[in-house]
Amino acid sequence: MRNQYMAKVLVHNKVVTEAQVKAHWGEITDKKDIGQVLVDAGILPPPMYIKVLAFVKNLEAKNAAEGGSAPKATPAAAPANAAAPQKPSTARFEAPPASAPSVAPAAPQSQSEGLQIEGNSSLYGEVSTSNVEVEAVAGLESTSISTVQVQAEAEEESSSEDSEKLPSRFAILTGEGTPVEAPEKIRPMTNLSQIIAFARKFGATDIYLYADRPVVMRQSGALFVASDDALDLSRINERLDEAAKGFSDGYKIVVGKNFSKTIGLAGVGRARITVTWNGTNPSVSIRVIPQESTTLENLYLPAFCNQFVELNSGLVLVAGPAASGRSTTISTFAETIAANRDVYIQTIEKPIERVLQNPRGAIAQREVGLHVRSGIEGVELAMQSGADVILFDYLENLEELSMLLRASNAGALVFAVTAGNNIHALLSRLLSSVSAEKRTAFANSLAEQLKGIIVQHLIPIVQNQGQVLAVEAAKMNSTMANMLRRGEISQLSASISSQKDQGISLDDSLQKCVESGYIEGAEAWKRACDSRRFAAYRVQN
Repeated sequence: MRNQYMAKVLVHNKVVTEAQVKAHWGEITDKKDIGQVLVDAGILPPPMYIKVLAFVKNLEAKNAAEGGSAPKATPAAAPANAAAPQKPSTARFEAPPASAPSVAPAAPQSQSEGLQIEGNSSLYGEVSTSNVEVEAVAGLESTSISTVQVQAEAEEESSSEDSEKLPSRFAILTGEGTPVEAPEKIRPMTNLSQIIAFARKFGATDIYLYADRPVVMRQSGALFVASDDALDLSRINERLDEAAKGFSDGYKIVVGKNFSKTIGLAGVGRARITVTWNGTNPSVSIRVIPQESTTLENLYLPAFCNQFVELNSGLVLVAGPAASGRSTTISTFAETIAANRDVYIQTIEKPIERVLQNPRGAIAQREVGLHVRSGIEGVELAMQSGADVILFDYLENLEELSMLLRASNAGALVFAVTAGNNIHALLSRLLSSVSAEKRTAFANSLAEQLKGIIVQHLIPIVQNQGQVLAVEAAKMNSTMANMLRRGEISQLSASISSQKDQGISLDDSLQKCVESGYIEGAEAWKRACDSRRFAAYRVQN
C-alpha cells in the first residue's frame, strides 16, 4: 500500500501529475518505491521525496499501533432531518500480509481533515476506500487527498492466459452509438461531435480549429472554409474538453503540452486529434478515421500487390508521405487475410486508429504508450503470443525494424508502415542507418525477409474531384534480393521497371495518371523520381 499512499499524496498535492505516476508505475520494484522511481527519472526533487516518505512512514506506524482494523467507507454527511445511514459493507480488497499494517478508522472531521484512499477504481479492479487521521506535512499544499486512480500492484500469481489479456482500463473506444446528425451549417456553438459528423457527411478528411479563425476542412486534398464565423479561444477550449471524453486512457489535456491521440466519440466514430500550443493558444487538427472497411479492389493497387495477402511469412513495407493512406492499406491487407484464413492478428500502433475486424480468428490491437511501453515491446509480445500476422504502424528506428525482421524470420507475416517517397530513397535510408561493419549482415537479413514494397502517393484529381493513387511497388525476386545484398540500390529502379507484371516505377504510375487525365502534369513533375521526364509540365516560379 505504500506506493499507492505515496502516489496519492504526490498527485493531490500537485507535486507530480497522475500521468507521470502512471508512466513510471511499472518500474516499481521491491527495493524501489514510486517516489524513488520518480526521483531517478528527474521528476521528483529528493528533498520533497524525503518529506513525503516520512509522512507515509508515520501513517504506517500509526496504523500498526492501532491494531489495523478493516477499513470502512465514510458516508457523506446527511441533513439533520435525514435518517441515519446504514452501516456500509466492508470494502472488498485483499487482506494485507501479517507484517503489513492495515488502515486505521477515520478520525472525526473536527479533529483533522480526512484522507481518502482508494486503492483501485472500476477501471483497475475492486474498490477499497478508507479514511485515516493525518497530520500536516510541511512543504505540501494540502494533506487531504481526493480520489486518485493508480494502477493496483499486480498479483504475482497470475495465469499465462490472464497475462495475455488487455487490461479493461485499456479498452478501445469505438465511437459506436446513435449516429449524430450532421448540422446544415457549422456555428460557434456547434459541438465537436457535430463538427466531425459534418466532415463525414461531406467527405472531409481533416478538420482544423484555430482561435479567431473559422473552421477549415480538407476535402480531396484541398482546403475549404466550413463556417462563416470564427471560433474564439473559449470555444476551442470547449471542443478540447469534449475531445478529452473520448480518450481511452483518461488522458488529461495540459496547457502547453503537445500531444497526438485517437478519440472515440459516441455516434461519430473515431478520429485522431493533434494539438500544438503557442503559449496558451492551441492549434487543433483532427484526422477523420474511416468507419468502414475497404476492399483490396477499392485500393486500386497494382494487381500483383494483392498477392501479398497470400504470403505465410515475410516482411512487406508500405511507405509514402503523410496522409497517403498507408494505414488503410495495411489494415485492408490484414482484414482480407482474416476473412479468408483462421489467423491471430496483432497490431502495434502509434496510436490505434480504426478498430479492425477478424471474423474467423482473433485480433489484439495494442497502442504504444497505452498497452505497451515501446514498439519493440509490442513486437516481442506479438512473437511470444504466437501472432500469425503483425501490423506495425509506424516504423521509426532501426531497432524496431530489426525486431520485425526477427518476427518474420520466426514465421510471422509482417506489414509495416514507414517513411519514404520512393523505393530507392527508402532502402538507401535503411542501409545507411546501419554502421558499416554491420551493414552486410543487415542487408542479407533484409533481402531474405523482404517480400514486397509499396510506396503510395495520393494526388488531387483535376478540378478537385477527389484523389487518385500513384504507386511505386515491387514484388521482391531473387535478382532484386541480390542487388540489395550487394548494396546496389541504384539499379533497383531499372529492375522494377523491367518486371512488368511484378513491379511498377513511380514515374510510370504518374505517367499513366497524367495520360488518363486524372492529374495535372505539374503534380507528376513535383513527385517524379526523374523530373526530366515531366519537364514540359514544370511549374514556373
